[in-house]
This record gives sequence, C-alpha cells and structure tokens, in this order.
Amino acid sequence: MKAQILVVEDQAATSALIRDVLKEEGCEVQAVDTLAKARKSLERALPDCLVLDRSLPDGEGLDLLHDLRAAPRSANLPVLVLTGQDTTKDKIAGLHMGADDYLTKPFNTEELVARIEALLRRAGALEEPTVQASGELKLDRISRMAFLKGKEMPLSAKEFDLLWFLMHRRNRVLTRDFLLQHVWGYEEGLDLSTKVIDVTLSHLRDKLGSPADKIVAVRGYGYRFDD
Repeated sequence: MKAQILVVEDQAATSALIRDVLKEEGCEVQAVDTLAKARKSLERALPDCLVLDRSLPDGEGLDLLHDLRAAPRSANLPVLVLTGQDTTKDKIAGLHMGADDYLTKPFNTEELVARIEALLRRAGALEEPTVQASGELKLDRISRMAFLKGKEMPLSAKEFDLLWFLMHRRNRVLTRDFLLQHVWGYEEGLDLSTKVIDVTLSHLRDKLGSPADKIVAVRGYGYRFDD
C-alpha cells in the first residue's frame, strides 16, 4: 500500500518496529515521540492515516484526537489508537473520542497493517490491487475468478479469499488467529478451532496441484505464501 502515515509513539523500539513494518508495505512514514511534535507535523500537512499512542510524555493522546475531530480540516482523518491500556472502558473512551480503530500492545504487526489498510480503504486513500499473480496462477478479485495455466479453476468463496489473502501478503507469515479474523470474520478472542483453516487449505491444495507447494505451514504459528 502507498500512503503517508504519521506515527506518534514515545517508545523507541515500538516506534521503530511500526516504521519498519509500514515502510516494507510501501508507506511513507514519519515518527514523532511527543504531542507537540505531532501537532507541528499535522499543522504542516495531514497524513493519510495517524497511528496515535495514548500515553505520551507531554500529555494524553486522546486530547489531540479530540482537537483533530473538532477541526473541519482533520475531522475525517483516519486515526488508529495504539495503547497498552486494554480495558473495555479504555477502548470505549477512545472510540467515543473519535478513534476509528483501537489496537492494544503488544500487537501483531500483520494485524496492525491490516487495520491501517482497512482505515485507508474506508477513507478512499488506498488503491487496492485487483489481480494477484504468481507463475501460472492468477486471481482476479473483480470477477472472483481463479486461473491456473490460463484455465479457470473453480474455487469456493473461502478458498478464493484465503488464497487471495496469502498471495496479497506473500512471503509473510500469517497466524491462524489472523486468518480466522480476516478471512472468516471471526472476532478476536473467541475460543475457536482452527480446523476450518486446515480443511479449506486441504481442498485448496488438491485444486492447485504443484503451485500448492508455495503455501508453507509454519509450525505452531501459521502459513506463508512463498514467491
């Protein structure tokens, strides 16, 4: 994804992690560690998305969020609140203040990227690819058709979604919980069996033939599409 992201985070390691992950995704990232620096940056230009920590050296991140929502110029700026405050009360406070999404620390980097992508997509700031291709395998997201060696390959809805997601994030490991949330739409924290992933992948591998070798299981973690 190509987008300009402002990260407001005072923990150096966390800030560097977010910056590196988003740069790998093709984003332009500016990272600051105080509210004062964030305000100066936002006065100069608005990013496509703001990643905002709540606890900062010079104040509460939600105060900045309140001011952004009160100003017509920044009222619709996509904001992801990132914080170690993980109680339901804290989350509700952030959402009521105007946060578009809320992610608690520690976090999965793939989850962070997916949530930012979702915010950018809703804001119309993200141009989504319509085709994924790897060797003789091609997926068309508009027609939801899959092709192998130029011939249509019938896939179920979930088989298509799973393969699209793996190819879209090729060479990155996706956890089982992550796939359950973003392919099947299951809510985070539910105690659900991941057998549904195994069954879907088994059917998918049978249909793919040799390209199925690109889908690699990472023991105890998840799956990766090697390309």
